[in-house]
Amino acid sequence: MKLLNHLPNALTLSNLTFGTLAIMALMNGQIPVALMLVGGALVADLLDGAVARKLGVNSDLGIQLDSLADVISFGALPAVMIYVAYTEYGHGQEKGLIAVFASLSAASAGLRLARFNVDTRPREYFWGLATPAGGIMVTGWFWAQYAGRDYGLGMADSPWLGILIPVFLMIAFQVPLKLPGMKSPRPGIITAIVLVVLGLIGFVTLGPISIPLTIVAYVALGLLNLLLKWY
Repeated sequence: MKLLNHLPNALTLSNLTFGTLAIMALMNGQIPVALMLVGGALVADLLDGAVARKLGVNSDLGIQLDSLADVISFGALPAVMIYVAYTEYGHGQEKGLIAVFASLSAASAGLRLARFNVDTRPREYFWGLATPAGGIMVTGWFWAQYAGRDYGLGMADSPWLGILIPVFLMIAFQVPLKLPGMKSPRPGIITAIVLVVLGLIGFVTLGPISIPLTIVAYVALGLLNLLLKWY
């Protein structure tokens, strides 16, 4: 039984391991492997907290470890993806500039996670874009380019996205927009479910490019809520 209590932290460490391996895969041009490893990191990240709650073994160590893992898998890894997207699919850009902005987005992800750990506001909503959501956004964009289904939103056709995406993430991570999740009260959770369903429909019809578009729509909902206050 005591061994089972370590399962949540083992899942968190799996998240970190998958993220690190994905970075190595990207550096070696193994893009399909990297994408699969990102999926593994995401699954581990979704499971660790749920398993900890189920077993009743939530701990301060687990909270800190989770954030450290997310810095790698959903902060540093997406930054490397943006840089690799330039080298694989881009043209006419300054490599150093792309590297700087991508790195700043990773730093912003780290700051977002640190603030989350000390935030005393209710956890019914996210205050600012969650770091894993930002990582998923970049992964979907990168995947769309690899699949040749970026619909003109890839680095080759829109090279300045290598800067615009990190800037978007830096702002979305730090601005405390009230964003709904699956733990939100009824209006918020309904909004989140509708957005997920629309995202799935978009994925079936448009492919992976629908992932970043859905995340952008999610952040836009937070902006609209400032005016309409429906959740």
